[in-house]
Amino acid sequence: MSDGLGSDNTASDEIARNRYLDILHQFTLRQSSLEKLEDIVWNIAKTAIAELGFEDCVVYLIGDDGVHLKQVAAHGPKNPVDREIYNQITIPVGDGIVGHVARTGEMQRIDDARLDPRYIEDDDFRLSELAVPISHQGRIIGVLDSEHHAANFFSDEDVRLFTTIASLASTRIDTALAMERLEKTVQYLEQARSELEEQAEELREARQAAEAASVAKTHFLANMSHEIRTPMTAIVGFADLLSRDDLDRQNREQWRNQLTQNARYLQDLVGNVLDMSAVETGEVSLHFETVSLVEAVTESVDSLKARADAKNLRLETVLTGLLPDAIIMDRVRFKGIIVNLVSNAVKYTEQGGVTVTLSTELRGTDAVLSLVVSDTGIGIDPMQLDNLFLPFNRVHNTHQMAGIEGTGLGLALSREIAHVLKGDIVVSSERGTGSSFTLTLPVEVPADISWTEQQRANPLSVNSCQVTTETSADRTQDLCDLRILVCEDSVSITSLLEVVLGAAGALVTFCTNGKSGVRWFEEQVDAGRPPDLILMDMQMPIMDGYEAAGHIKRLRQDIPIVALTAFARADDIDRCLAAGCDYYLTKPIQIQTFTKELCSICAQFGK
Repeated sequence: MSDGLGSDNTASDEIARNRYLDILHQFTLRQSSLEKLEDIVWNIAKTAIAELGFEDCVVYLIGDDGVHLKQVAAHGPKNPVDREIYNQITIPVGDGIVGHVARTGEMQRIDDARLDPRYIEDDDFRLSELAVPISHQGRIIGVLDSEHHAANFFSDEDVRLFTTIASLASTRIDTALAMERLEKTVQYLEQARSELEEQAEELREARQAAEAASVAKTHFLANMSHEIRTPMTAIVGFADLLSRDDLDRQNREQWRNQLTQNARYLQDLVGNVLDMSAVETGEVSLHFETVSLVEAVTESVDSLKARADAKNLRLETVLTGLLPDAIIMDRVRFKGIIVNLVSNAVKYTEQGGVTVTLSTELRGTDAVLSLVVSDTGIGIDPMQLDNLFLPFNRVHNTHQMAGIEGTGLGLALSREIAHVLKGDIVVSSERGTGSSFTLTLPVEVPADISWTEQQRANPLSVNSCQVTTETSADRTQDLCDLRILVCEDSVSITSLLEVVLGAAGALVTFCTNGKSGVRWFEEQVDAGRPPDLILMDMQMPIMDGYEAAGHIKRLRQDIPIVALTAFARADDIDRCLAAGCDYYLTKPIQIQTFTKELCSICAQFGK
């Protein structure tokens, strides 16, 4: 192009014109196969413009904001390598010669840039500039710009060629821009859809968590009602019995022990609830003091002796290796963890026993304490291990194991307290074989404390369980000679009812679950000696009171069944009556009026 397009040589003009037409033809063919915007604009700069012989060219497109022009492709010094643009700039629409074309849509041919104040120097100062709009359906989408060092370089033919190229490329550019916007929109919508799905999943998880929490708390409240009312029944009942004047020493001692035992259980229960509340609010207070290690452990285990005795279980403490005579520890929290772990082991063990193994590992001047509570109990389903330490949660079948006390707080509280003490509790278990809970705690050992080698066991003796079948008493009392079946799994409540009903003259048979109660009832019906009255606890293991009442009523409609339960809500009453119970009494029972109420019920049934 150094000779321009204004030559007087007609033959040369014809050759040049044919060459330009061929370039435009090839450009059009190549453009037709291009779809991506990047390919289209670089084809304009690198192929069409370069082949025309111009030394410089830049393709500008108006950005998404509609107010700036961005350099997207170049030929010449602006394109030093591959598809890179040297010193890439943006120009506001309306600024400079290129900005003027973008704003007005008018072609601009500058013969001497020194005379035009709009000229913007980019990579180098050039005297001539030609800028034509890239428009589609009357809308400006970009500018095709070329500069040359010589003045008066661009001819009318150059203007027509530039305009033609811009026009041929405009549709392809607009389509590519539309596709890019569409792809961005699709990506945005896809991202939005993904985010909405994530939010929906989070909401589902939050709802499930809320529902699970609601169910857990509902179960917790129901369990709390049962767990509180059951010991309260024993406490109130035995307290009333102790107020009598005609007590012999043996009964007084036995009933006082029952009252004390149930009061302590209730105290521990309330304490656990309060402690868990403190843990959840981060308000756990610790009181560290010098504690005799062996004494604290053995005292904690010994406190569960009565429960192990009642189930005929072996309970022992094994001390191994070197143990410090004392440690710095929160005595109450430490013993509370041990009691919870051992109590849980006794609770879920029916045969065999529980072993508590204590050992320590010296680390510098301090130690890491390890206390393992192993049992031969029912074990835990591996699928439930992750839920074991959730508050208000009981991983075993509460229907089949309804007689097992608990709110689902003990293990959760123990692990949280262990964490507060910088330790942990882990569990290993096999279904049907037993479980092993390991408490690990870092402990400080006082400087003047000695270490003693231990290798001994401290077994706690067990006693045989006492099974009561029938009792009799003074025949002049309210329930004289009435045969009563009591289905109740609580040892304390059974002891209380044995005294109260026996004193009222009843002949009482006790069964610890619904299944054994139904079996005994069927045997008595077959023998022609059905009971006159049935007292039915509704929450029992193996078969609960609801199912047992249904079985009994299908055999005999004329035998009154009294629901004796710790649940006290309106829907509990409806459920008991729907199951087949004729009356409903809530624990704790009132000793002064209890036998008279039963006598009235029997009278209504002609007993």
